[in-house]
Amino acid sequence: MQPVYVSGHRNPDLDSIGSAIGYAELKARLDPNTEFVPVRLGELNPQTRWVLERAEAPEPMYLQHIRLRAVDLMATEFLCVRESDAIREAGVAIDTADYDLVPVIDDQGKLAGVVTTRALAHRYVRESEESTADTLAAPCRDLMEDAEVAVIAEDSITDVSDQLKNSHQGTAIIVDQLHRPTGLLSRSDLVSPVRRRVVLVDHAEQAQAVPGIEQAEIVEILDHHHIGSIETRLPVKATFDPVGSTATLVVERFRRSGMEPSRSSATLLLGAVLSDTLILRSPTTTDRDGVAIEYLERVLQIDGREFGAEMFKSSSDVADVSAAELVKRDAKEYKSGNGTPFLIAQIEVVGKALLDRKEELLEAMQHEQMAKGVDLYALMVTDILDEGTELLISGDVGAAARAFGVELSNGGSSLTLPGVMSRKKQVAPKLLATL
Repeated sequence: MQPVYVSGHRNPDLDSIGSAIGYAELKARLDPNTEFVPVRLGELNPQTRWVLERAEAPEPMYLQHIRLRAVDLMATEFLCVRESDAIREAGVAIDTADYDLVPVIDDQGKLAGVVTTRALAHRYVRESEESTADTLAAPCRDLMEDAEVAVIAEDSITDVSDQLKNSHQGTAIIVDQLHRPTGLLSRSDLVSPVRRRVVLVDHAEQAQAVPGIEQAEIVEILDHHHIGSIETRLPVKATFDPVGSTATLVVERFRRSGMEPSRSSATLLLGAVLSDTLILRSPTTTDRDGVAIEYLERVLQIDGREFGAEMFKSSSDVADVSAAELVKRDAKEYKSGNGTPFLIAQIEVVGKALLDRKEELLEAMQHEQMAKGVDLYALMVTDILDEGTELLISGDVGAAARAFGVELSNGGSSLTLPGVMSRKKQVAPKLLATL
């Protein structure tokens, strides 16, 4: 069976990655007959890399999209013939394999062409009408033709299907980087194919999900945000629980199952809860987040707050990070009630040094705003010790000022918001209500 991918959102943060890894571990232990694979949809931020290193955990596999690929449906057990083999052997291979052709390979194992049922039939009819010797003993190179559809394993089924529609051969040859046949895919294989499966964690917005999500089977959703724009064809198990971190929900599921996460997953889950709750300072924090941290402290035998302080300190130095990268870090897209699109990115820092690069950041934000085609691009620069945010704005700054009822500062391009630390609870709702 195909694996089930456990995926957080695009521009992944620590909660997205930690929850995906932790939940994949739990699901695999509860259902050992199914493979659950944690994945990432983008580059990891420094904080996540730091915790992965502390957890001695590998970086999750990058999932480019979840559309069906040739590798998901192709047959991997099939016969090939060599150019020098007798045509008769090609006929036997076709009869054995239930395909309308057989790949022909050269001495290096590379695809040289194909022998088709149609070509064999023509050859046999011509031979039966002649009194010549066994022409079926001739080498396959005398009868082979070019493979009309030769694709790689990662090619999408949609592309393969389009090519097969215009091919009389009816079967695609899947080849590797050295052009060696690795699979076969016929038109009949494309009828009602089994979709790739995914569990969504820490999001339920189509714009934040893995590309191709509309073609996938969503198995489950586990999130602590509002119910988003994801649509499913079939009923699915979905949890939208207002705690400070999706990782808290994963921890609770471990405990309800009577299982303890591995030390590696426990480290990631601890970091994720501390990150999303800003070491329990965020207004989204609940008592359940504190209970989850206390449990993980006992599992790991460490002080969670000290771990969190070290984690934030290690990732707060962004002096060497380009403005273009900073403004895209942990950016999330929203749409207001009238369909107005906007993005909010957030960077957690210690101190005010980053604001010295305000003009550079605003220039990068303007570039991203145009590239994304959104009406407003906001960047939260959140000081976790000072417990406040400087909100930089590219776009309709007046609307943003009205949303928070404050005056524009720093030359009319940013808002000073004391006590504001949560994008989900304190920034996004106000912008959604105003734009």
